[in-house]
Amino acid sequence: MRRIVLRSVLLVGMIPLIGNGSADGLYARAAQPIWERIAGGINRPPLRLKSPDRATTVSVRYVERKGEPAVILQVAGRMGSGHVDIGPGVASELLWAPDSRAFAVTTSDQGANGLFRTVVFARGAKGLQVRDLSRLIVRAFGHPVKCGWPEEPNVAALKWLAGSARLIVVGEIVAHSNCDSFGTFRAYEVDRRSMRIVKSYDQLTAKKWFGAAMGIELRDAPDRCVRRPRSCWVSINHPGLVR
Repeated sequence: MRRIVLRSVLLVGMIPLIGNGSADGLYARAAQPIWERIAGGINRPPLRLKSPDRATTVSVRYVERKGEPAVILQVAGRMGSGHVDIGPGVASELLWAPDSRAFAVTTSDQGANGLFRTVVFARGAKGLQVRDLSRLIVRAFGHPVKCGWPEEPNVAALKWLAGSARLIVVGEIVAHSNCDSFGTFRAYEVDRRSMRIVKSYDQLTAKKWFGAAMGIELRDAPDRCVRRPRSCWVSINHPGLVR
């Protein structure tokens, strides 16, 4: 069973992984891992991530402020320029749009289990535009199952559609034993320009259409919980439950 990990503990555990990150993202297979390549790397050269057309560069630095980690993105090139602090940046990953006009960053402000949020970067009329999609997905996802205490879903970028106009984003029940069916998700097609959800997909449909784009977190989401929700109830949420 996975549990949320405190930032300080996670940081110590991740330091030896600098430079040895997986080629795939946790949520999006095509995403470039950030955190495991820079965590603990104070005073190291920044990690430089190039857009597919090589015309935009995102330089990523790890810093600590009063003992707390932070990840800083410096964007430069065709998409515009800007300096963005994404917070602790735990388990963060970056997903470029195929046309290089936007990218999405999925990042946790707490531990490696979440809570994750998704921020989209694109060129706007006045330069670099930064939009957090998380509240949009949290509202749509709601609270579909019973939980020991109210908890928002993880929000993660999965796949770009139509160049950079639309993005598939998932809402995932955090994978620890607070909520029934933990680790399951729902996917949403988001128009990043209008900040609207134009379509949604249950887990089984999302795996059918977008499975090849999924990182291990989504590929391993338990389908039996969708087919037979009662089989994934957490006993403490259902006193007197007899299976």
